[in-house]
Amino acid sequence: MEAKSDIINKEGEGKQNVTMRMDVFNCSICSKPLGPPIFQCSKGNSICSACCEQLPESKRAAVHRCYIMERVVDNMFVSCKHGCGRKMTYYRQDTHERECPIGPCMCPVSGCGFVAPAVVLLDHLTTLHKLPTTQVELFMMFHLPVQAGSQVLCSRNGRLFLLEMASLGSFGHAVFLVCVRPETPRATVDAFVEFSCFEGHFHASKLKIIPDGEPRQCLCVVPAGREISVHIGISIWMEYLDNDELQEEEEKEMDELDDAFQEFDYDFDQDEEDDAVQEYGSDFDEEEDD
Repeated sequence: MEAKSDIINKEGEGKQNVTMRMDVFNCSICSKPLGPPIFQCSKGNSICSACCEQLPESKRAAVHRCYIMERVVDNMFVSCKHGCGRKMTYYRQDTHERECPIGPCMCPVSGCGFVAPAVVLLDHLTTLHKLPTTQVELFMMFHLPVQAGSQVLCSRNGRLFLLEMASLGSFGHAVFLVCVRPETPRATVDAFVEFSCFEGHFHASKLKIIPDGEPRQCLCVVPAGREISVHIGISIWMEYLDNDELQEEEEKEMDELDDAFQEFDYDFDQDEEDDAVQEYGSDFDEEEDD
């Protein structure tokens, strides 16, 4: 892999184009891009911290920190291949492209191999698969009737979920949830589901959702026999890999993705949502106190 860069000369009066092989900035042992802290052995080879820790004690004594290489890699920026317009350091390129908000997502419908960015995938689900769409707010409870079928849940910050309710005959309905997102997201997704079969009965469960889940994850089984309302709450929190810089990137990316999703027209009544959350939320709190 080669890259061109503009380098300012010592006087800062101009720039010159430089072409270099990027593998020069990879670890001599594992061949992964080098990122701070970087170490150098007695033979001049650059080594990442993970490989350095695995060296025998006899060889580790001859290794020292290579600050000049750290300065170089911290000032080498590359563009995202997905075309999101963001630039990142070379050693963070692979991580970003796997997590890019416009990176490829796999269609969650069984047997469909379509892959596209989340915004395009939403159109694919609603037009080709003709699935209904419901807009939801993360961290808040929303309420759906129990009936066989599938629908797309879309949050305001661009997260997509496929909710499926499968009939089990006399046993009731199984509720499945699939999270649609890039390969290695920065967020962990938890799903919370609750329902009541009759007065005095209450069931609640919580499950960690894996990306593009295969096989599908069953949130719960709602027994048959009476009219039941299923109330599903989805919460998302972020687990950042390095530092606050990643958090700032995530917030900016979600803002950009949110703007893209505004092109779709959703019918969403926030007042009704707040009323429902207040009603069911207070009931749940009372049940927990008991």
